[in-house]
Amino acid sequence: MKNRILETVGILEGLRDGCYHYDALHERAEYIEREFVSAGFMVQRDEFIFSGRSYRNIIATASGMESKGEWVLIGAHYDAVVDSPGADDNASGVAVMLEVARSLGPRKGIKFVAFTLEEPQPHSIHFLIGSKHFVDKMKSRGQIYRAVLILESVGYMSCKPESQLLPSLVKAPHVGDFIGVVGNKKADGIMTGFKESAKRYVPELKVVTYRAPARGFLLPETRFSDHAPFWDAGYPAVMITDTAMFRNPNYHTPFDTSETLSPDFMAQVAAALIHTVEGL
Repeated sequence: MKNRILETVGILEGLRDGCYHYDALHERAEYIEREFVSAGFMVQRDEFIFSGRSYRNIIATASGMESKGEWVLIGAHYDAVVDSPGADDNASGVAVMLEVARSLGPRKGIKFVAFTLEEPQPHSIHFLIGSKHFVDKMKSRGQIYRAVLILESVGYMSCKPESQLLPSLVKAPHVGDFIGVVGNKKADGIMTGFKESAKRYVPELKVVTYRAPARGFLLPETRFSDHAPFWDAGYPAVMITDTAMFRNPNYHTPFDTSETLSPDFMAQVAAALIHTVEGL
């Protein structure tokens, strides 16, 4: 598992922002679509226009995203910030998502989504563009999500003392060797399920959970990924993260490369998520 995840990260990493490397971004989208198809999924596009260009979220399900019923959604964004190859942020999240999809296969009630334009766009104040479009569209159609799990930078870890920074009022270890699960109040059951699944099936993976009050507005850093639009729409959602800028010194820099990531850590996150979804 870990070798395949690392291989996927290597394919995805590289300059692929939505502004200056538009073609590269769409090459990654096509790769993700092919991987979902090869795993047996029906793949659909949620397309939209931003600054005069077409972009797409990629949706993979067993029989189409229009199917009625309650969904469990696993998501990750595939774009990168300008001037960064984005291995941790967020090739790691997409690679783990694809590995979970391969392992679980198409199942009724499970939806995988690769979001685009999560990162802040140049000459603009906009970010989370793809996920906001998706959530607005799905809510208008009456789609119900009983669990949303967003993978956001899940490949970097460190066992060095004081390698983990912490926002104010957050209690957690000062060593960056854990995976964080950040959720809203409605997601308490999801956070508990992930932690219990990891303890039972992946005991080597340390898990720290944090419930963000007031939809994260009291700690804005908890809103820096595609789970935030789901919070705003009233869905139970979590961000699964290595904590990004609070741990990874390469965050949003040219040095965010696959060589800095831990294949074992990513495989552990994938295994814990697989069992969590099965439990849901």
